[in-house]
Amino acid sequence: MKIIITHQNADFDGLASMLGARKLWPDHHIVLGSAVSPPARRYLALHKDWLKVLRRGDLEDEQVTDVIVVDSRDRRRVSEFAGQLEQADSVTVFDHHPAGPEDIEATREIIEPVGSCATLLSERIEVAGIELDSEEATLLMLGIYADTGNLSFPSTGGRDLRAAAFLRDAGASLPVVNRYLQQEYSPQQQEMLVVLMNEMRVIDRQGLRIGFTCYESDTYLKGASQVVERVQQLIGLDACFAVLTVGDRDAVQVIGRSSTRQVDASKVAEIWGGGGHPSAAAARTTSASSGEVLSALEGHLKELDFEPLAVNDVMSTPVQVVPHDMKLETLQPLLKKWGVSGVPVTRSGELVGVVSRRDTDDAAAREDWSIPVSGFMSHEVITIDPDRSLNEALDRMTDEDIGRLPVVDGSRLVGIISRSDIINRLYGEEVTERGELS
Repeated sequence: MKIIITHQNADFDGLASMLGARKLWPDHHIVLGSAVSPPARRYLALHKDWLKVLRRGDLEDEQVTDVIVVDSRDRRRVSEFAGQLEQADSVTVFDHHPAGPEDIEATREIIEPVGSCATLLSERIEVAGIELDSEEATLLMLGIYADTGNLSFPSTGGRDLRAAAFLRDAGASLPVVNRYLQQEYSPQQQEMLVVLMNEMRVIDRQGLRIGFTCYESDTYLKGASQVVERVQQLIGLDACFAVLTVGDRDAVQVIGRSSTRQVDASKVAEIWGGGGHPSAAAARTTSASSGEVLSALEGHLKELDFEPLAVNDVMSTPVQVVPHDMKLETLQPLLKKWGVSGVPVTRSGELVGVVSRRDTDDAAAREDWSIPVSGFMSHEVITIDPDRSLNEALDRMTDEDIGRLPVVDGSRLVGIISRSDIINRLYGEEVTERGELS
C-alpha cells in the first residue's frame, strides 16, 4: 500500500498538499491522522466523500511500501505513523519549513523556501500538464491562502503568487476560499485583529522588532492568543505582546509570543506571576491597571539585555537547492523562474558546490546543455556555522567579496544568509534604502 500523510492537527495546507501529491501519484491513498484542525474539519464535513480520505485505523494489517509526507519534515509531528515510516521502502518529503534536529530520514526530499507546501505541489501539477477540476483547484488555493495570510505574510514569494494564478485559471473558487478562511476568526477576533494591527507600537533594538499594544473588550475574549500570533506574523515581529482587559473586570491579561531566542516570552510573563514557554506565554494580574501594565511592559522591553544576534537568527531557511546531477537545460530556466542569481548544489543532502547564473551562461555559450551541474559549478564553497555572529559573517563576505554565505551545521546545509540580510539587521532598513552600505 502506498500512502500520503501530513502532520497532526492537519490544516488546509496539509490537506491541500495531500490532494496535490495524489494528483501526481494517483496510486497513493490520502490518510489522515487522529486530529484535524477545526477549519479543515468543517471543510471535510462537506467534502470528505469527494476527497476520499482514509483514517489511521484503516492501515491496520496493511503493508505500507511507500510514504509521501507533506507539509512537515519533523518526525514528531507525524509520530502516529512511525510504524509506517519505519517499514516503508521509500519515504518522500515535501515541505517548506526550516530544518530541525528531528527531521525524517527520507529517501527523497523536496524542501523549498515558499510560503505554502501546496505551492510546491501546484507547480509540479502545472509542469506535468495535469488537469484540475474546480474543487481540486479550490482546495489547493485554500492551502496557499491559509499559509500565506491571503498572500500577505512576509514569507509569501512570487512562486506562491504564480501558483495561485495557475489555480485561479484552473477554476479555483474565491468565494469558497473566503467562506472557509473567514470561519477561522469570529467577528470579535476580526475586530481585535484590526485594532491590534493599527495600535501596535514597535521597539527596534539591535536588529530585533518587538511589538506591544493593548485591547479592551466588553465581553470575554475567546481565542485572543490566536489573534496575537497572527498579528505577529502579519507585521513581521520577532516578538509581540498584548495587554487585554474585559469590561469592568479587575483582571488584566498579558499574552506574549516570540520567535527569537533573544526574547523569552515566559520571562516577561513572570513579571505578573504568569509563565509558559519561551515562544508562548501568558499572565493574569489584578494588582495593576491595564495602563500600568502596559507602561511596565514597555519599560521592561526597552531595557531587555540581548545576546548578540547570530547567523541562525537571521538566515533564510529552508534553502532553494539543486541536485548535483541536474542538467543545464533544466537549471537555466529555473534560475530565471526563481529570480535568483545562484543556488547551492547538494548531493545526498550535503553541500558540494554553488552554481551561479554566470556559470550557466558560460556553459550555455558552449552549448553544453547535457552537462550536469557538477560539471560547471564552483566546488570551493565559502560557508559559515549557524552560531557565528553577524559581524563575523559580514567580515567573511567582505574578505571573500561574495554576497551570500551558505550556512552549514556539520555537513548539512541549514540556511543561507546574504549581505543585505545582515546590514538590515545590524543597521536598520533605512541604511540600505539610502545606499550607504550596499
